[in-house]
Amino acid sequence: MSILILLPAFLAAYIAVTQSPQRALLRIYVPVLLFLPNYYYWILNGLPDPNFNQATILAIAIVWLIKGAPGWRFSLTDILAVGFAFAVSYSEYDNAGFKELKNVSFDIVGSILLPYVLAKSLIEQHGLREELAKQIALVLFFVALLMLPQFITGANYSVWQKVLGRFFDGQGWQWATTYRWGLTRASGPYGHPILAGIILLVGYRLQRWLEWGNYWPKRIKLFAGFSLSPKIISFGILAGAIMTITRGPLMAGAVAATIVMIGKSKQRWLVFISILVLTITISIPLVTWFVDYVSVDRQSLEYGSAQETIVYRWELLEIFVDIGKEKLWWGWGRKGWIHDELPHSIDNYYLLLFLQHGIMGLGFLVAIFTIMITRLFIRGMTQPITNPSGNSFEFALLSAYVVMSLSIATVWLGEQTVPVLFFLVGWTESALRYRSTILHTTTTAPTHHFRFQRILQ
Repeated sequence: MSILILLPAFLAAYIAVTQSPQRALLRIYVPVLLFLPNYYYWILNGLPDPNFNQATILAIAIVWLIKGAPGWRFSLTDILAVGFAFAVSYSEYDNAGFKELKNVSFDIVGSILLPYVLAKSLIEQHGLREELAKQIALVLFFVALLMLPQFITGANYSVWQKVLGRFFDGQGWQWATTYRWGLTRASGPYGHPILAGIILLVGYRLQRWLEWGNYWPKRIKLFAGFSLSPKIISFGILAGAIMTITRGPLMAGAVAATIVMIGKSKQRWLVFISILVLTITISIPLVTWFVDYVSVDRQSLEYGSAQETIVYRWELLEIFVDIGKEKLWWGWGRKGWIHDELPHSIDNYYLLLFLQHGIMGLGFLVAIFTIMITRLFIRGMTQPITNPSGNSFEFALLSAYVVMSLSIATVWLGEQTVPVLFFLVGWTESALRYRSTILHTTTTAPTHHFRFQRILQ
C-alpha cells in the first residue's frame, strides 16, 4: 500500500500539465511538504525510495523541464546550493563508495536541489508571494489543530501515524511521543517536536507578515460557510509551536520577534543599534559566566543535575571537534564518525555536519545563512517604511532564517526542515532579484478578497 506515495505526485503532474507548474507547486507540493510525514516511503528494490514530497516535486520538475524550465536564471546563490549538495555527495562517495552515493543522491535532488530551483523559478516571477504565504499559513494552522489531540491526551503517537501507519508496513513508528516537565510534546507530521517547532515558527513569521500587512480579509472564508479572523490563524500556529515544548526553537522565535521589531519601527537604525549595543553588553559577562560554569570537574557535581549535564555536553563537544579534525575537509560521511563509546545523537547540526561532511559541508551551509541574512537585512533597511507598519517582507524572511539558523544548533536539520530551508532559499533569491507584481509597498492595502476555495480548485 506504500504506493500511496504516488497519489499526490500524479495529481501534481496533472495540474502542472493542464494548468502550470507554479500552480502545482502551490496547490499540491506545499501542502504535501507541510502536511504529510517525511518518514513514509515507497520502498523499491534497487531504486531510490521516494517519500511524499520528493515524489511530488519530482513530478512537477519533470513537467517544468519539458515546458522549457520557465523562470530559471543563473545567480551566484546557485553556487551555494549546488556546493552544499556536492559537499554532501562527495563526502559520502569518499567515505563509503558509489553505493552510498547512489542512496543519498535522490535525497539530495528531491530535498535540496529541486525545492531550491522551483521556488526560485516559479514564485516571484508570477506574483505568487502573497498566495504562497497564505497557503503555508493555512496548512500549518490545520497542522496545529491536528496536533492538539496528541498534546491533550498524551497519546503515544500522532494523528498522522495512527491514520497513515497502517499503509506503510511498520514505517514511522520509531517516532514515539516524548515528554517534558510532565507535558506531552506534540510533533505533528514532522517526527520530532523540535522539527515541528522550527517549521511552525517559520510559518508564524510569514503569517504575521500577512496579518500586519492586511493581506487577509477581515474574515477568512474556508469551507461550508466557516470563516476565521487572521488573528485566530496566527494564534493557532503559535499555539502549535508552543505545544512542541521545544526550548531551542522557542528561544530562536523570541530572537526572531526582536528582529521583526526593527522592520516595524520607523527608526530602524536607532532600534538596530540599540539592540546591538544591548546584545554586546549582555554577551560579554554571559560568555565569561558560561566559561566558568563549564570549567569545573564533572565528577564533583551531582549526576543528572543541570550543571553536570551541560559540563558533560561541553566535554563531548571538545571530543567531537577533535574527531572531526581528523577528516577536516570532507568529513567521515553520515555514519563513519560514529564511535560505540560515544553518544550517536548530537544536539547541534553544525557540529554534526562538520563530523559528517567536514569543513566543506559546514562552510556552504554557514555561507547560505550568512549571505541570505545579510542581503535581506541590507534590503530591508534600505527600503522605504511601509504602511501598514510591519509588512516588510524582507524582515519576515529574515526572521524565518533566524529561527532556522539558531534552532538547528539544538537539533539536526532533518525530515521536512531540509526542503523547507532550501525552498526558502530559492524563494528568497527570487524575491531579492525580481520585483513581484504584488509587493504592496504603497500606502494602500490590497482590496481583493482571498478565498481558500481558490487554492483547492
